[in-house]
Amino acid sequence: MSAMDTEAAFTAMLQANQPALVRLARRYAGPQDWQDLLQDMHLQLWRSFAGFEGRAQRSTWVYRVALNTALSHVRRPRREHRPLDEAAEPADAGHPLDPLDVLDAFLATLDPVQRSVLLLDLEGLSREQIAEVLGSTPNAVAIRMTRLRQAYETRFVND
Repeated sequence: MSAMDTEAAFTAMLQANQPALVRLARRYAGPQDWQDLLQDMHLQLWRSFAGFEGRAQRSTWVYRVALNTALSHVRRPRREHRPLDEAAEPADAGHPLDPLDVLDAFLATLDPVQRSVLLLDLEGLSREQIAEVLGSTPNAVAIRMTRLRQAYETRFVND
């Protein structure tokens, strides 16, 4: 594949997956630096693009690279911004009006792997695809989803 063909294929792949990449970046980096994380995701995807072997669907591969980049970003020490895990809950967390505020509050309580499972599920990936992205099994993903559902209900439904 020529350099122009490679660049065109990469650009098409980014355009097809951009909304999902933006959602992941916003959920992992927060409002201050999600665009930096998005740029890091693009860079990692470009660096890895030539190594894509086609053993998985391209979208699954994109999620895996983006998620690994996001997890690395979360683990990196911050100079001035708090990581999402330490983000304050909305002031009206007892009676949230906006479903996205509820989701953000719940995501802030999760460890990075739990957050990954939930976000990939919200992106519409199957249990098998999530397992492939995370290097897990579909059964382990199903168990994690059950536990996440129980934790959500305990925190937000049974109050």
